[in-house]
Amino acid sequence: MSSGGARRALVVDDDMAVRDALEVVLRALGYAVDLVSSGAAALARVEQERYDVVLTDLLMPGMSGWVVLEEVRRRHPRLPVIVITGTGLGLTDARLRQPGVALVHKPVEQRVLEEALARVFADLA
Repeated sequence: MSSGGARRALVVDDDMAVRDALEVVLRALGYAVDLVSSGAAALARVEQERYDVVLTDLLMPGMSGWVVLEEVRRRHPRLPVIVITGTGLGLTDARLRQPGVALVHKPVEQRVLEEALARVFADLA
């Protein structure tokens, strides 16, 4: 957990409405939240700041969520990543079965996100 008490989450999605909705849910769960709109911005932020979890959209222009997942886990193997998708593409991908990685479908429900967060933190405890 980050110093200061509240866990910190980084949300990565090219859709502002999705970012804003995730921010509301995460804040309701007690998280401090930062928002970025691209994979490149996400990778820069995880090098500058300390996060407890990264939530990334799967399909984004430029750098995909797959690349974000791979790079975050390569650079910070103990940093949980939740992949968020509105499609069924790639759902059997082995990268989703790594400890500390979870998949959540859009639209994101608070209960489902809360369960995914608990699962990725337990995986890496």
